[in-house]
Amino acid sequence: MAKLGRKSAVFFDMDGTLVDSETLTEPMIVALCGEFGIDDVDIECSQFFGHSWLEIERRLVSYYPQIDGKIDIPARMQELFHNLLRDEQPPLIPGSKETLIAISKRMPVAIVTSSGRESAAETVHRMGIADCVSFYAGFEDYENCKPEPDGYLKAAEVLQVEPKHCLVFEDSVTGIQAAKNAGMKVVAITFRCADIETATDLADMAIRDYSDLDEDFISSISNSGEATSASEQSRGR
Repeated sequence: MAKLGRKSAVFFDMDGTLVDSETLTEPMIVALCGEFGIDDVDIECSQFFGHSWLEIERRLVSYYPQIDGKIDIPARMQELFHNLLRDEQPPLIPGSKETLIAISKRMPVAIVTSSGRESAAETVHRMGIADCVSFYAGFEDYENCKPEPDGYLKAAEVLQVEPKHCLVFEDSVTGIQAAKNAGMKVVAITFRCADIETATDLADMAIRDYSDLDEDFISSISNSGEATSASEQSRGR
């Protein structure tokens, strides 16, 4: 097992890291393009996994220049994605809920996603982890999207933890870059990763899903054996 050091907080990305919601990207893109009268969408949608709505918009416009400037595309993508997330309820990444709950008994936990805050709230509610999450942030809560470190630095600031004492679980290359740019250690979740080789190279440790973690993983990264309730931590919603 990679030596990650003792940590004081753990942060999770959401899509592809906690829930298998990257599968909603393609139907969201198809629905958006359909609204522009583009019915034959022939794009490899895995290229959008882990990217912000702004970056996805940029790539979509490169394929379909006619959609540029017609509407607020990032806002519409978030709306379509959230509706799919709410209605289709994608499954959890294996072991994600159990691992997050177990970690929250040792140290504060946060969720930092490139999706909207409403989608983070929906996921926290559906997973039944509200009492375990001290803070969650959507793209509205920080200035620059991944791979910039803003989201993870925001979480560290809210929880009053030095970045070097934080561990991040991420599934995308851009997300891993964001965490590394924040000065944090990263565990790559490759279950839905579009570029496993690059993600593995960038991360400090790589696993397919949480079932690959050693039994002593949480104790090995914990600064203290004392359980800490998330309700005792500051909540930055």
